[in-house]
Amino acid sequence: MKFIRLSLCVICFGSLLIACKSDPKKEEVEVAVEVPKTENSAGLKEELNSGSLIVKAMSTKDTKTFTSALVTTGLTDLLNSEGPYTLFVPSNEAFDGLNEADLKYYLNPDNKDAFGILLKNHIIEGDLGSAEILQETKNKDLELKTLGGAVLMASMKDGKLFLKDAQDNVATLDKTDILASNGKLHILDKVLNVEAK
Repeated sequence: MKFIRLSLCVICFGSLLIACKSDPKKEEVEVAVEVPKTENSAGLKEELNSGSLIVKAMSTKDTKTFTSALVTTGLTDLLNSEGPYTLFVPSNEAFDGLNEADLKYYLNPDNKDAFGILLKNHIIEGDLGSAEILQETKNKDLELKTLGGAVLMASMKDGKLFLKDAQDNVATLDKTDILASNGKLHILDKVLNVEAK
């Protein structure tokens, strides 16, 4: 399944090359990552340097596939915005675990919108840490509405946190509370809300 990461990296790199060449008037500023210069590039540069969610995701080795997918679907601006947001990011291995039919579907450029919704179904509004999730799930499951419109149910068992989607797929929160200037990032061991293809 390393093909997933390679494919997303190639698509991401190709998109960046095309985007850079399509408007020769744009200049690039070097920061932690390269971004096009715009009227509010000073604010964007400050945000990137302070560690926004997209920067944290890009600098976390376990989330490279998700980050490439965000670039491919054009969702990086969302995670550079003020927020706050909480990201439940499937690990690289979680993406490697997708079956071939699902992978082929989401990587097809014609299905970019569906891929974007899949990714948004791992993002919620608000800054939700593992301590808050643990507290809220002591006596009952916690319902979380995603930006993609799906509902995730958070629960706790034996001190571990889990998320369940509408198809009853369950993911464990492996690494939690990666802090960013505009929210928090938690790493999952499974991709959720995958529509069977």
